[in-house]
Amino acid sequence: MNEKQRLMNALTGVPVDRPPVICPGGMMNASVTELLGDVEKNHNADVNTMVEVARRVHDLTGFENYGVPFCMTVESEPLGAKIDLGDKRIEPKVQEYNQAALEAIMEKCVAPIQSKRMQVTLEAIRCLKNEDIPVIGNITGHISTATSAVDPLDILKMLRRDPDRVYRFFEFIGNYSKAYAIEMIKGGADVIAVSDPTATGEILGARNFERFAVPLYNEIIDVVHSFGVPVIIHICGNANTIVDSLNLVKADAVSFDSVVSLKSVKARLKAKLMGNVNTQLLHTGEKSKIEAATRHCLESGTDILSPACGLSMATPVENLRSMTEYVKKGCR
Repeated sequence: MNEKQRLMNALTGVPVDRPPVICPGGMMNASVTELLGDVEKNHNADVNTMVEVARRVHDLTGFENYGVPFCMTVESEPLGAKIDLGDKRIEPKVQEYNQAALEAIMEKCVAPIQSKRMQVTLEAIRCLKNEDIPVIGNITGHISTATSAVDPLDILKMLRRDPDRVYRFFEFIGNYSKAYAIEMIKGGADVIAVSDPTATGEILGARNFERFAVPLYNEIIDVVHSFGVPVIIHICGNANTIVDSLNLVKADAVSFDSVVSLKSVKARLKAKLMGNVNTQLLHTGEKSKIEAATRHCLESGTDILSPACGLSMATPVENLRSMTEYVKKGCR
């Protein structure tokens, strides 16, 4: 069973020889500094470099996928946010929010195929397409995209004061993301991963999650599923308050942060379970402790083993291999 078959089977409920061990990309990015030592161009903005680094992540860490892009800023840039593209030590980040009215932002936004960095990502997917290793296209969820383009406090205030207006903005971003996902699939993405850290239950609560997140997640999932492609949703933080709400989401798998007990969630969740080795442990922990945490996730019933959230750029490759090799050797 090759890596692509294993992941696709795990996502669709077909028996596998062991759980896949992946790091999807996007906010869950494994292009750590150690992998970038002799890279000259920026792997977040240059096609050939993005492809090379995606292959390095697979070959040197043992993660069983290619995943691009390597950050969460690609969608917010065409919405007018100013982005620092980062370097070998620092991931891209928002430097300045768009101060314009939401309606003006929507009017000026360009289509995914016209956005330079989206074009880079789409071309990288086309280059990475293959028969054996799954290619994961990463989308930032509409709420996190909105709070990257516009001051998060303004967006969160609008949830209470002007919910219809902010929902229209979310809808616009959702439609924009659907178009981006379709282009990813056409380019060869085998899986679409949607990460929406701002949509955590700690920030939204179950009621707002069901009102502002669930309907638009399902719209993008329906579109992706119409191409026969599965979807992973990642939610950060303490998601215990929204597990039942997540059962309203049509994703094939849900990825959780390390604060969430996989064993307790598995009994309540309809979708496949992904996660959730602590990323601080992966950054600074000893091999034995990383292996113990990996074993715990497997024993808790995870269907897909992965880091719990975004990795520090200072995470040693050796630590990542401690996790991936344990899965590959321990499950034989």
